[in-house]
Amino acid sequence: MKRDDFIKYMKHPELLNERSLPEIRELAQRYPYFQTARLLYIRNLKNTDDLNYQAELKKAAISVPDRARLEQIMNKAASKKEEIRTEMVADDANIENIPLLKHHDLIDRFITEDPHIKPVGEYNATESVVIDNTNVTDSIFTESLAKIYIKQGQYAKAIRIFEKLNLKYPEKSSYFADQIRFLTKIIENR
Repeated sequence: MKRDDFIKYMKHPELLNERSLPEIRELAQRYPYFQTARLLYIRNLKNTDDLNYQAELKKAAISVPDRARLEQIMNKAASKKEEIRTEMVADDANIENIPLLKHHDLIDRFITEDPHIKPVGEYNATESVVIDNTNVTDSIFTESLAKIYIKQGQYAKAIRIFEKLNLKYPEKSSYFADQIRFLTKIIENR
């Protein structure tokens, strides 16, 4: 199919007939994600009263983002919409006659002034945040936190966590005791 023919069918889908059906079908099958070709194919099926029209329309309805537009294309209601659009464009010339909205002046002032929110204070990214962990509950003490402390070299904190976990989970007391012994040896060998 030639490009000019395709454009002609896009502008005037009523020209689609039995002669154009094989070309449009081949184009839609070759490029399955080419939505315009698929819609022209379905419109061609409708124009020729083909038996596959309903089945192909159902398939297209799944992938079309706007089903109302699909219905317009299939029913040629698009021409009525275009007439309404041209009337709206003609009415745009008379936009001065529209009454202003209640807060229209406030919106206009906001747009012209282009206000900015000013920060309250300076923020220094190099400052470190220190969390007071004296009021920390026992619920956050986990083996993962103890492992993090071990990786950071804070062995005393890791030992305290293992001791609390030993009290909290007595069934794992041998494991926690081994971890505590291991960490105390590391502290002694420093």
